[in-house]
Amino acid sequence: MEMYHVNEMTFNDKVVYIISALKEAGYDPYVQLTGYLQTGNEGFITRHGGARTIIQELDREQLKQFISQYFC
Repeated sequence: MEMYHVNEMTFNDKVVYIISALKEAGYDPYVQLTGYLQTGNEGFITRHGGARTIIQELDREQLKQFISQYFC
């Protein structure tokens, strides 16, 4: 996984990066992201590739909208 400068990434880039990190770590991104959104528990997001740090910067409502479009 190539590390990007987080400041240069768009919202969509960040979410796609997190999804990629979850897959690389062996997790189902849909399950992990919905668990995070339902509970607010960052433990659902892997630390792999800095994904947990990146997700803390994202607006949860915007993330919900993205996930509903991406996975449906």
